[in-house]
Amino acid sequence: MSSAETSRNSAVAAQLRSLLNSGRLVHAFLFVGTKDIRLQTGNDLARAILCETPEDGGACGTCPSCRKFDHGNHEDFLYLDLETAPGSAKTQIGVDAVEHLQEQLKLKPFGKRHVVLIEEAHLLNTAAQNKLLKTLEEPAGDSVLILLAEKKDALLPTVVSRCSTYFLEDGGFEADEAIVAVARDFFRLFAEKSLFYHKRDCVKSILEEKNDPRGKALCFLQAFQLLSRDALLSPYGAQNSPLSADWALFGELCDKIDQQAADRAISAADAAIRSVRAGYNTGYTLKKLCLDLT
Repeated sequence: MSSAETSRNSAVAAQLRSLLNSGRLVHAFLFVGTKDIRLQTGNDLARAILCETPEDGGACGTCPSCRKFDHGNHEDFLYLDLETAPGSAKTQIGVDAVEHLQEQLKLKPFGKRHVVLIEEAHLLNTAAQNKLLKTLEEPAGDSVLILLAEKKDALLPTVVSRCSTYFLEDGGFEADEAIVAVARDFFRLFAEKSLFYHKRDCVKSILEEKNDPRGKALCFLQAFQLLSRDALLSPYGAQNSPLSADWALFGELCDKIDQQAADRAISAADAAIRSVRAGYNTGYTLKKLCLDLT
């Protein structure tokens, strides 16, 4: 999974490698992010899943499967987006496209499984998403679906709940050790269901930051989000994570967090990151995060 090995997304790549190495492959993934990074990550995952001789959770790049994938003619790789969707309007992906995809999945794969990549999943209309639910709930054989979306909120909660969700970001994540320590403490408070004022006091140093408060807030939010992502796949996600792998307390805290809580933390951090980047007051944003996670 070499594609996401760019700073902030390196933890996601490590989680996917651990997942593939462990053999605990889920049947549906959702990658949320900008077009380039989500496409690269989705394609790399599909290539690795289909690879005949995978190496360390990634595609070997030389087997017949990898060569066919690279040339765009792999029989078991099914791709759907707005442009290729049959019967869809040019502003959304309709139910006809999903029905066509489901018919393709009824055919026996040439190899072990089909891998489906749906780009612009946020453009699936409600009827198409409801139709897709049947495939997400009862995938044909060992098929794997990879959904790529610009934003999670455009998808039905029932669709999201059936996917293993990852949030991807552009740019680099510069890990400030002092800020990471705050994020770890905040993660602990979240796992222990601490009160609002305990969380607020935890981020007090960031609230009072005079030198680059926006940058410090972003670093904190990104670190907290990465820890929450690691919690989703603990212990597999934490094995190679730069933030949780060497943190002895992490496993104990993960036992206190279920998938719904981890998803909530990731979504809340994502909303806070977008607010800070949009220029909203960092103090208000962090206090709202504390309240949302209480």
